[in-house]
Amino acid sequence: MEDIRKLLKPKAKEFHTEIADSNPEIFNINYDLWTLKITLGFKDIDRPIYVIFKNVIGFRVLDEGNLLEFWDKDTRVPGWIWKIESGGWFELEKIRSGFLAQHHGENHNEYLVAGINDCVSVLAESDPIIIDSE
Repeated sequence: MEDIRKLLKPKAKEFHTEIADSNPEIFNINYDLWTLKITLGFKDIDRPIYVIFKNVIGFRVLDEGNLLEFWDKDTRVPGWIWKIESGGWFELEKIRSGFLAQHHGENHNEYLVAGINDCVSVLAESDPIIIDSE
């Protein structure tokens, strides 16, 4: 079990945005088979911010308390949206033989949107689009 924990220690990097540095509240998540749209609210911004993913392979929503490995001082990176380079949800799913996406090339990207209560892990074939509703 310890070997698996070492293997799956996450490595994340900040996905740079021009939006606030504080963590947002995740207000809404909408998926319509083509697009995953996450609506965010920041304490110092009085309008919604949207994060849109296209070509989604999968997504999950978890309370931040169920992702403690990401809050470790060696893992935690600045910002509120991170690109997961290794040790994330994709690698956990690869342990399962029934996870077919692992056999479909290298076209996946993994992101974690870190909210103050909930977090959204996203597997997608492209980078997110961040829209300020201003």
